[in-house]
Amino acid sequence: MKISEEKIEKINIFLILMTLLVFLTHRYFRGLTILWVLSGAFYIKKYGYKKTGFEIPLLIYIISLFLSLSFSLDFKHSLKEIYRHSFGFVPPFFISQLTINKRLKEKYINWIILALAIYFFIVTKSMALGKIPSYFYQRYIPLEIMPVEFCFIAGVMCIYLWSSFLKEKKIQMKLLNILGVLLIGYVLLETQTRGAWLGVIFSVILTYLVNSKNLKTDIMKVFSFGGFIGGIFYVFRNTPKLLPIYSRILSIGNMQTDRSNTARLVAWRIGKEKFLQRKLTGWGYKAKQVYDTGEFGGYQKLDHPHSDYISYLVNTGIIGLLSYLYLMFTIILKSFQNREDTCWLTMFGITVYTLTYGVVENLFHVTNSLFLFLFFLSICLIKESKDEN
Repeated sequence: MKISEEKIEKINIFLILMTLLVFLTHRYFRGLTILWVLSGAFYIKKYGYKKTGFEIPLLIYIISLFLSLSFSLDFKHSLKEIYRHSFGFVPPFFISQLTINKRLKEKYINWIILALAIYFFIVTKSMALGKIPSYFYQRYIPLEIMPVEFCFIAGVMCIYLWSSFLKEKKIQMKLLNILGVLLIGYVLLETQTRGAWLGVIFSVILTYLVNSKNLKTDIMKVFSFGGFIGGIFYVFRNTPKLLPIYSRILSIGNMQTDRSNTARLVAWRIGKEKFLQRKLTGWGYKAKQVYDTGEFGGYQKLDHPHSDYISYLVNTGIIGLLSYLYLMFTIILKSFQNREDTCWLTMFGITVYTLTYGVVENLFHVTNSLFLFLFFLSICLIKESKDEN
């Protein structure tokens, strides 16, 4: 059966839209994975398998997850989580096969992300004004997604729009993309999540410098602009709009009375103790363990230590953490090598953001965070297939 180029493009766009729909409605593995596999298998049979460059790192990563089953506290629960993570990496491989020798118009991705940015802004603003209820009484969280997920999603969108702004040639699209960055910037500020703020700022700056044609000049621009914005912010720090943000920034270094900081430090200490008991393979992925920070001066019970790195050490041991870092740095290297492309530049920023924000949050242990990371990785592999052919 011969399929026309036009139909192939429509199929690709349909799959991208379906993927985003699944992401927005929290229906991650309920049927779409099967669609990815069947469609990918069809294209592999028709056009052959195209190597992505991530096969070995991913294989090592998945093997390390299954190895942790040997010492799992809850075998059934751990197996379920390993299945979720292992098959979570299916989309990049199979979606990348969909477009070997085919096309995908990047403008569709840009318009989709811009539309999502506007939607997130409207909902967040409505919650700030009290027009619709918030997920948390002190925070504005659209879509009923937990703060860590929502902040990661918003951060990824911000990085994509920023990368598109840097690469876009048309002035109209440049203006639209920078508007999208500002809208998402407002959303991130309203979430009051400090780790996301630091992660996005670091990723945006690094993405800008990686894209630079004159590094010395651009480094001076970053310091000058940062100093100017910081000065303006400090002068007006006591205004009603800026005071809550200023207070949250100051609380980053408060390890004595800030409950969130105290609970994290206690959770990290508990995680370290658990890791030292089983260093090599850990206790089993996403094992049902309690990090009761209340016993040591915190205020909550957690089922994770609030850090991707400590989570990997506890759940999969040194082997799991090293395999995760190997995979991430492989993606960073390939993204850096292909940074002239908008999506690869975005992928570079997203990976840096994941590694940075992951210091204080569990990102890869949350479905929606993992999904959006893999969604953009899939787009990069699609574009690579198109470019090389």
